[in-house]
Amino acid sequence: MGIPVALYVPNLLGYARIMLALAGLHASIQHPWTAFSLWILSASLDLIDGILARALKQTSKFGVLLDIGADNILRSCVWVAAAVSNPAYLIPSTIILCLEWCTMLATQLHAEAHRSHWKNARQKDPIFIQAFFANNFRNPLGLLGIYGLFGGNILAYASSHTDLSEKLPCFGFFKYLAFAGRGIAMGIELWMCSDYLSLVLRQDAGLEEDTGQGHKKVS
Repeated sequence: MGIPVALYVPNLLGYARIMLALAGLHASIQHPWTAFSLWILSASLDLIDGILARALKQTSKFGVLLDIGADNILRSCVWVAAAVSNPAYLIPSTIILCLEWCTMLATQLHAEAHRSHWKNARQKDPIFIQAFFANNFRNPLGLLGIYGLFGGNILAYASSHTDLSEKLPCFGFFKYLAFAGRGIAMGIELWMCSDYLSLVLRQDAGLEEDTGQGHKKVS
């Protein structure tokens, strides 16, 4: 009898990432360095869970969903901590949180309609969007966007705690670079959400139909 999917090693790392994110949120008010370290560790584990999944042949749909969920939970925890630490981040944090979860929903539904991984379902996107995802984000635009996704919130939080901001090297440069990357990622997210909503509206209007393997125009 094989190992249950929920107990695959990469999925155990996913659970650990979520617990680390929540532990960091708990520590964020009184122990900034502890919170910062826990969040960095949680983000770092994201670099190896996919590698382990392929190496151990433990890939699964559940694992994909858990990985994306762990990413969003981590970023949500950090944005909440940033808003609690500095009310100036309250509105931006709320907007970003809503957009990230809407993007997760849109990409998963879009991928399900195409019966493929959400990254593989973007082959007809504009050049800018394809450039962002090219080579699994391993390109200047993609790397900057991913850095903004995971660095913008942590550095926003750190900016409200002098024991972090004054000890991290080149803090101002890396913070604004992360904010620029987050802006790029936000543009990608807005396009992906609007693209999926456009598809739904076309289907409702009878201009396109769901074939079970994507969608096609109705002549």
